[in-house]
Amino acid sequence: MNRKLYIIAWLLGMTILMPSICFSRNRSIDTLVLYRVWTYANQQRQANTSLKQSTAQKDDSTSKNVYIACTFKTNRRNPTLFLVPTMYSIAKGDKEFIAEAYYKMTFRNASQYDLHRQVVYGTIPRNRTVMPNMLQYMTPNLYHETLYSGQILSPFYYANRFFYKYRITPVNNSLYMVRFRPRTNNTQLIKGHAFIELETGRINSINFEGEYDMVSFNVTANMNRDEDIILPEHCMTEIQFKFLGNNINATCRAYYNCPISLPDSIDNVEDPQLMEKLRPTLLTANEKEIYDSHKPVEKDTLLQTTDTVARRNKFTDFLWNKIGYNLVNSTRADAGAASMRISPLLNPLYFSYSKQRGFAYKLNVGLRYNFNEHRYLTLNPQMGYNFKLSQFFYTAPLRMTYNPKRNGYAEATWANGNRISHASLVNDIIEEKGEDFDVPEFKDEYFQLVNNVEAFDWVEIMTGLVYHRRSSTNRQVMSEIGLPEEYRSFAPMLTLHFKPWQEKGPTLTANYERGFKNVLKSNLDYERWEFDLSYKHKMKSLRGINVRTGTGFYTRRSSGYFVDYTNFRDNNLATGWDDDWTGQFQLLDSRWYNESNYYVRGNFSFESPLLALTWVPLIGHIIEMERVYISGLSIEHRRPYIELGYGFTTRYLSTGFFTSFLGNKYEGFGCKFTIELFRRW
Repeated sequence: MNRKLYIIAWLLGMTILMPSICFSRNRSIDTLVLYRVWTYANQQRQANTSLKQSTAQKDDSTSKNVYIACTFKTNRRNPTLFLVPTMYSIAKGDKEFIAEAYYKMTFRNASQYDLHRQVVYGTIPRNRTVMPNMLQYMTPNLYHETLYSGQILSPFYYANRFFYKYRITPVNNSLYMVRFRPRTNNTQLIKGHAFIELETGRINSINFEGEYDMVSFNVTANMNRDEDIILPEHCMTEIQFKFLGNNINATCRAYYNCPISLPDSIDNVEDPQLMEKLRPTLLTANEKEIYDSHKPVEKDTLLQTTDTVARRNKFTDFLWNKIGYNLVNSTRADAGAASMRISPLLNPLYFSYSKQRGFAYKLNVGLRYNFNEHRYLTLNPQMGYNFKLSQFFYTAPLRMTYNPKRNGYAEATWANGNRISHASLVNDIIEEKGEDFDVPEFKDEYFQLVNNVEAFDWVEIMTGLVYHRRSSTNRQVMSEIGLPEEYRSFAPMLTLHFKPWQEKGPTLTANYERGFKNVLKSNLDYERWEFDLSYKHKMKSLRGINVRTGTGFYTRRSSGYFVDYTNFRDNNLATGWDDDWTGQFQLLDSRWYNESNYYVRGNFSFESPLLALTWVPLIGHIIEMERVYISGLSIEHRRPYIELGYGFTTRYLSTGFFTSFLGNKYEGFGCKFTIELFRRW
């Protein structure tokens, strides 16, 4: 038995310590080259930090002019291509398209930037954006932990060295070629080669290939010699997208030091003559052929079109470009200071399933009006439907931000929650009506008005009012047994957020709520306290630890029927991997949230891109991230509740498997999944 425990402990230790094991041979040229690359990378990160601080102090930034030309070739396609976000525009008609764009790239620091498209031209209908995720592959951050904003581990980051094998070959006395390949076939890793300057460790050029988020890519980049900005001089990216029989190839060319600068007032202008002047290189033969094949129809031919055909084409265009496009793509509109965004109506990303809550779907809407850069109004309603509960959920927060630097805002929220009941109410009705009687539930609608401001660098204060209206689904029964048909509560509230360690430590929250009777027909009197601690600790190589713990209790209650906590409640709307399942109980009965005078909870998870399944042949290739969950709960009149889980995310869906225990007794098993198709598109 002791030997088995020793082996298990050794395996767990290896899982944690593996990334720190060095493979290199002492005093070899291999070690020297890689050591200088890692040293150069560290110098670049320090320069990045210095540039970020100086930029913040000077309130200015560095900008580059970027030209990008992309061609798309459809090898095979079928009607399912219409359902792929951003691919709707090339799902019919010609099989080859070209898109050119001229950007102003403004750097916040050496590796973070904003892209402003100034001029656009091409053959894609209405110059819509196709496969916007391609742009990230044009600017790999070779010296950072990840190549692309939190994804794909860089082989030139010191902490990632365990995941790669290297082979060094001299080209001449000052230049070496480094070949790298992953130790396991995983979507978070790449293979390729780079040419390294021996004296400095700087990457001169690189070629690598990989597969991530539904696309295979091959990148060739010649790096910029600018020491302040980590950016290619020229980059060529080839991408292949395969999905349900569709096969699309894309080729992109990017040039990053274009000499012509345009005024900021030029915004997304379609101008072929201007693009001709801005283009830093000649079009390729294939690009010319695509343009030639899309020459406009002669004017005389258009005049021969009958009125009937014209009306039919106009109606078809409306169905195609307006209704059909917006079904599978986010709707965006800007009108001066006002803007709007609506998530697609046919959006698999917001579809989820769990054993406890069944199937659910949600829709997001975003509205914004800018009074000026320091004051703006936003309305971000979320709506969803739970098929198991046959209930429509909504939350509509209207926020006026008046001090962004201090997170100062006033917000009004109207929302509903689960239909709830309570053990005490059930017992009272059964005692009066009998066990065979169908106990009514209560619909819960609430309105909340708050004001939030960061009083100090580490303290935020939120004050407000919250009003609940809980109405019975069977008013007649409540009237017959002499109980109110509605329960209303009115309560001032105070919430304090403490961040003494800023972003490097936990956030502490204290919440106080006091309900009063006879205000706006309120008939509930209560006093509630809650305390919460949440902490996300980011480790190297995309690993991380998430912790949340807290408690809440009532010190005064005029009725035993309803309990409602701020930090301990059921989540009604669908959530994905990025929304973080850590702070939730996946198998907990929804009644438990509303039946106890107190609760004590704790949630813990550890996540890593290469934990367990990623090392399994065949299936390990598509695993992006993995998590281990441990959650515990204690409430009144219940034995301690424990929930254990394991989850992983892929390009297709996020999946979690959970099991629960009540005291020392096995309680149940369940799973949860959310569709993750095209979540980065």
